[in-house]
Amino acid sequence: MKQLSVVLLLISLYACQPKSQGTGENGPSSEPANKTYSASFQLQVQQILDAYFNLKDAFVSSDTVAVNRAGTALQRALDSLSLEELLPADSLSYAAINGRPGDMVAEIEAMRIEKDLELKRESFEMISTALYDLLKAIRPPGTTLYFQYCPMAFQDKGAYWLSRTDSIRNPYFGQKMLSCGEVKEVLRYE
Repeated sequence: MKQLSVVLLLISLYACQPKSQGTGENGPSSEPANKTYSASFQLQVQQILDAYFNLKDAFVSSDTVAVNRAGTALQRALDSLSLEELLPADSLSYAAINGRPGDMVAEIEAMRIEKDLELKRESFEMISTALYDLLKAIRPPGTTLYFQYCPMAFQDKGAYWLSRTDSIRNPYFGQKMLSCGEVKEVLRYE
């Protein structure tokens, strides 16, 4: 009986060990190790990130024309993403995120049709959350991103977005409350 207790203790200790180098506000995450991707796939992910950050910056500037233009670029980048490369390495992650690019594209289409900037920002919130899910599964090597949060967005409901830097440039309020928010999680993939 004593041996069984020791074995169970060892199993539970092993199961509780961190499994990756990703960090969040609560320390190491339990995500799988980085995967190796083709140069083409890495370029596709980088194009998505570039287009997303252009969209975020357009919201920071409260520029509806730039929002629509950046949304179109993000949609094109998402359309070119071939998630099938993820399937052989991690079928569970593939299954979990397979529909996320399509969700983002649908939201981008609705966002571009919408005239009101505040309603466009609601679409941006959904796009940000879906992209966060996608990046957590893909874990693009050589990437550090900051998952940021504004508690006052959408009448104190709060909203998240991604940034390349830890400085706050709030896309939900733009110049009205540019620095409202905080870093909630650092996504660092070596």
